[in-house]
Order: sequence, then structure tokens, then C-alpha cells
Amino acid sequence: MKEKELSGKVALVTGAANGIGKCIAETLAKKGADIIILDVAVTPDSEVISSCRSLGVRVMPLVCDLTDMANIEGAVSQAVDTMGRIDILINNAGVYPASPILEVTEKQFDFVININLKGLFFVTQAVVQKSMLPNNYGRIVNISSSDGKNPGKGVSIYGAAKAGVISLTKSFAGELAGHNINANAVAPGWVESEQVLADDRWKDILSQIPSHRLGKLSEIAEAVAFLCSDCVSYINGEILDVNGGLIMD
Repeated sequence: MKEKELSGKVALVTGAANGIGKCIAETLAKKGADIIILDVAVTPDSEVISSCRSLGVRVMPLVCDLTDMANIEGAVSQAVDTMGRIDILINNAGVYPASPILEVTEKQFDFVININLKGLFFVTQAVVQKSMLPNNYGRIVNISSSDGKNPGKGVSIYGAAKAGVISLTKSFAGELAGHNINANAVAPGWVESEQVLADDRWKDILSQIPSHRLGKLSEIAEAVAFLCSDCVSYINGEILDVNGGLIMD
């Protein structure tokens, strides 16, 4: 992929104030895309704003609560009005509370599903309706997880939501392809995120990963950027595993 291949494109990345989302936003900016950071906690002073802006692209912070459908509708409208359009949508926002099946509460269940699945769906719907359909162009990349294919213990609801992301990705791909809109997903395995490194569970899984290491955030971000490229526009409905060989299918 050429260094500035996304120049002239506008990308909206959800959950990009930090973590994988931040790395994705910075990677797309390096490749020339203007960036919209949609996050419940983003501010004009957030590090991701200054880091993307330093790369010479336009950057817009956009506060949005993905559990509020009216908020989503208004935020996407504001983004299109300000930036002109949205060519690329990266649905990265997600929550990962771990809890055994018998201890999951309805509040926890709704929290995970509303952000990881419902919010993703309605952000996509709004972006497609307000920008991608009118412009007959779109690249959608959803962030799923290896847990969406083979959930570990304690993440039943998260795994179910991420399996839903895989299914939605295929539905988006099938229904929107006639409008020059592609939808794919990246399914990361164990990566060097703050959340993963916060406890020692990753040490127990390391021996099961053929590559014998955690993934780098940049490796996830580069996989996402690859799927945004017009050079691979015939890829549609693909679930790209980036997990060091933990799951091979």
C-alpha cells in the first residue's frame, strides 16, 4: 500500500481516543486520510487529535455516546456537514468486561451488546445513509475478535457480540455491494493493549499462539488500512484474522 494512498479520503474511526482505535486513526492519517475521531471521551486536547493533525491532515473530534441512537444520528450529521463526506468507516469502539456466565447481570449484558453490536449497526446505518449512498462509495471495516469465533472463559457476552459483528459484516457486504460500498472485518487475537497487559492472563495463552508473542497495535492498524485501499476493492465480506495463528480457518 502506497504511503499516501488514502489522500483525499475522509475516515471516521469510533472508539479512537486511545488503544487500538488511536493507532488505527494515526495509521490512516499517515496514509493521507482526513480523520474524524468519534468517542465518548475525546476532546480537542486528546493526544490522538494532535498526533493525527501533526501528519498534515484535517482532524475532527466528535463526542458521541453509542448507546444513544439520537446522539449517533446527530453526530454523523455533524461529521458530514463539517468534513463534507465520510468515505471510510472503522467500527472499532467496544467494551470488554469479563464475567463468568452465571454472574452476568442484565445491566452488563445490555452494556456490552449496546456498544459492541447495536451501536456499531446504527453508526453504520447513519454513515451509509448520509454519505456513502449519496456518493456511491464506501469502505467499512469492523473490528471483531478471535473471541467472536472461539470465545475464552468469562467473555460470553463479548464473544457473542463479536460473533454478531462478523454476521453484520457479511450482511453489510451483501446488501451494499451494488453501491460500491465494501464491508470487511478484522478479528484481532491477543495484542499488546493496555487492557490485555493489565493482568497476567496473556501469559497463560502465549504457549497456544504459534507465533509465541502478542500482536502489536500497529499490526492490527495496518490490516485495517489494507482493507481500506481501493487496490483491494474486490475483497468484500472478508473476516481477516490477525492472531498469530491462534485460530486458522
